[in-house]
Amino acid sequence: MDRVAVVTGASRGLGATFARVLAQEGFAVALGARDGAALGRLAAELPGAFAHPLDVGDPGSVAAFRQAVLGRFGRIDALVNNAGLGIFKRLEELSWEDWERTFRVNVFGAWALTAAFLPQLKESRGLVLMVSSDVSTRTFPNGGSYTASKFALRALTRTVQQENPELRVLELRPGAVDTWFAGSTPGAPGKDWFLQPEVVGEAVRFALRLPPGARVEEIVLRSAAQTPEF
Repeated sequence: MDRVAVVTGASRGLGATFARVLAQEGFAVALGARDGAALGRLAAELPGAFAHPLDVGDPGSVAAFRQAVLGRFGRIDALVNNAGLGIFKRLEELSWEDWERTFRVNVFGAWALTAAFLPQLKESRGLVLMVSSDVSTRTFPNGGSYTASKFALRALTRTVQQENPELRVLELRPGAVDTWFAGSTPGAPGKDWFLQPEVVGEAVRFALRLPPGARVEEIVLRSAAQTPEF
């Protein structure tokens, strides 16, 4: 049977790029996102792909997605926790709902999907890829809730690895990428220096092609035009 990969937030941007890379590398891909129409269009491009609605912040949706994916494939060899969002305001301007929504998607969602498929991932000695950010070790004005969520995701990533040494767990930390993130538009003025999603996809391809006895735990990837902040 083909190896199987799950990608969350797969309807566009980095998620769709990762799905294409995984398909090129021989995986059957299970695609999850809230935009069912976009998922269907992507699935039509990829041989053997399976699309199912998924809201990573909704436990019921996660459970239904898990059941549908395992009903279709019965196994999981890679999980790409890509779904995420960013709300950028000064700390005193953030609402309780802003904080809750950010952590529900960026942290709780990654935890929930990992826990949902952990038995299958352990059985296959699979790969868990957490799509984090280059700001998972630093912060900036107006980025408090977002960077806090990425610090938390970094801690979650390392805990998953320590508790499950048979897995390969990677924190992928891209800098600015030319996608729809935070309401942006790909190719908008001023974004000519951003990384293209396809470039970030090549980092995933590298991780997929490592021999089973090797593990890459962290990749930071930024445009050469982005300030090298640490």
